[in-house]
Amino acid sequence: MSDLVSQADVHLPPDSPDVCILSPVPVLSSTSDNSTETTSQTIVNIPKTVRDKFYVNIKTYETNWSGQCILCNKIKYDNKGVTSNINRHVKSQHGKEYQEWLAQLNESSKKDQTKITDIFIKTNETTRTSSFSKAHYKNNHPRQIQLSQSIVENLIIDIFTKWFYISTTQGQDVKKDFANVNHVKM
Repeated sequence: MSDLVSQADVHLPPDSPDVCILSPVPVLSSTSDNSTETTSQTIVNIPKTVRDKFYVNIKTYETNWSGQCILCNKIKYDNKGVTSNINRHVKSQHGKEYQEWLAQLNESSKKDQTKITDIFIKTNETTRTSSFSKAHYKNNHPRQIQLSQSIVENLIIDIFTKWFYISTTQGQDVKKDFANVNHVKM
């Protein structure tokens, strides 16, 4: 399974009290048996960047920063705010590991993504359980599906129309423009 190692990023003067901030850093490990190979991290805890996934001992300098690759222990440098060198290193030198991480990340983002239709289904289920509402259609009834889709489409069209109108006026008086779109006096 996965192990977590504490990484101390200490930039304290020698005369300061013994205080340091520890952050968990995942250690790559995998076990395999006769069944399937298990990955070191659950889908929920997958690092979102190459830097967070593959680098430790990250240090910042005046104009650049460095990090140690956990796969080959090489130290790579890049300009502050830039990660192209470390991304290139991992993609070219550790392609298999990079592709595995990317697949996990894509799978994780698919599961985390909330769909607007899911919200309507949950809302419909909640209102049906309420003693004050009387449902006429079940969630899987064709008419209910059609009504939910229509609401979503009209919501998106209405939002786009307002955005487009405001953006075409080049932000001259956004509050006034928004009121005009809604036909409201402000």
